[in-house]
Amino acid sequence: MPELPEVVTVANELHKQICNKKINKFWVKNSKFIKEITPNDFAKEIENSIVTKVTNKAKHILIFLDNNKVIISHLRMSGKYFSNQNHIGRQHDYVFFEFSDKSVLIYNDARQFGTFHLRNIENLFTTKPLINVANEPFDINFDDFYLKLSKIKRVIKTALLDQSLISGLGNIYVDEVLFASKVAPWEVSSSISKNKALEILKNSQRILKESIKLGGSSINSYTSLDAKEGSFQNFLQVHTKKDKPCPNCQKLIEKITINGRGTYFCRKCQNEK
Repeated sequence: MPELPEVVTVANELHKQICNKKINKFWVKNSKFIKEITPNDFAKEIENSIVTKVTNKAKHILIFLDNNKVIISHLRMSGKYFSNQNHIGRQHDYVFFEFSDKSVLIYNDARQFGTFHLRNIENLFTTKPLINVANEPFDINFDDFYLKLSKIKRVIKTALLDQSLISGLGNIYVDEVLFASKVAPWEVSSSISKNKALEILKNSQRILKESIKLGGSSINSYTSLDAKEGSFQNFLQVHTKKDKPCPNCQKLIEKITINGRGTYFCRKCQNEK
């Protein structure tokens, strides 16, 4: 699943591609992607409106329109966007935006888990799906973060994946952050010291910022607009590195499963207790 750096990259590319364009026509080949209302009603709400900006909140892409509507797009496992010059003969194209300049933006999703919601701008953050999404690491208040963390009895790997605690981190970056912070993924969250929690937050900010600069990590199926790949996967320290030497101590990286999530770590550097 695309995480914060990947979603930021896609949102930035979409902003450059469709900002200030008028939506002439909207249609879908599969109605399952459109949530809460029918595709026809969705189309009525957004057609003839102009895109004013594209940004994100955590893993959600936000497309703002000049009629005070906001399209919320979640890529889930395999969602991608393509411009019209690259659509011939491609499978899994399901959602289409045609603009007044005759360009077309296409949403493609092989696994069909992606979602589209429509909200009025005034209740964008007071209703689902965004109401329970916490701030991203760049915007989070550390004291609030540590207070919540100190009350959590789940292991730290699972806690950091909880988007209501801290948003934007997924499996890739939680592994990288815990390695950089020298914290074992199975350590109970409430046992994390305040200094170590600050390390976790600072490393989250640093690693995410570095990945955003490189367009994210193209692991599994992720690509940005028009199949452009990121390159941060070339700089991962532990994630996907099972049986390879730890870059710090040379002990082999291990992989275990924690609450159903594959987890990579260095047993020596991350201080097994």
